[in-house]
Amino acid sequence: MNFENFTLVFCNGDPPRGARLRNLVGNPARVVCADGGARKAMAAGFSPDLVVGDLDSLDERSDLPAGVEIVRVPDQDNTDFEKTLDLMLSRGLDRFLVTAFSGGRIDQTLANIQIAYEYAARCTIALADDHFLLFPVTGSFESEFPVGSTVSIISMTDESLVSASGLAYGLNRSVLPKGGHAVSNRSVSMLISVTVHSGGILLMVNDA
Repeated sequence: MNFENFTLVFCNGDPPRGARLRNLVGNPARVVCADGGARKAMAAGFSPDLVVGDLDSLDERSDLPAGVEIVRVPDQDNTDFEKTLDLMLSRGLDRFLVTAFSGGRIDQTLANIQIAYEYAARCTIALADDHFLLFPVTGSFESEFPVGSTVSIISMTDESLVSASGLAYGLNRSVLPKGGHAVSNRSVSMLISVTVHSGGILLMVNDA
């Protein structure tokens, strides 16, 4: 899947190693960082264009590239990731590839995934780590991936009604309770299509 037209967003976790991000986004037109994510972006070889947050995790602002925009949002009622998405949406940007959302602290990882799911109704959002691409889906989704990719579908609501094709075990208006009831499926064609008739899911594709 190509993300060249997406805004690349760095949280303050661990970004993918090696050339994975470059392979996904090439040279993004915009790199936006949630607070300490600026350090993670620079360590990964990306120059931040914008840093958003309460700035409690960004100690050495002098290390930032010249001309980087810094927006301090001191509100403690939401996370730096939420502050970043809110600002981008207010500026008319609505396509995001989020990285460095996981690693180290499981509480922050789960919170970031939940936040991405909650914002999916307002924007197109995907998350990338070392091995997986994650897509919150509340309607229809279709994209191409390598045949043989591991595909997991996790319901994010008490019950989700889901159809899916291109998988070894297809779904036809199947009821998925919350939890791991449709994990470790496998793609049998390049094109994977998913329709969420009700509820919402997290589609996870091991593409690397």
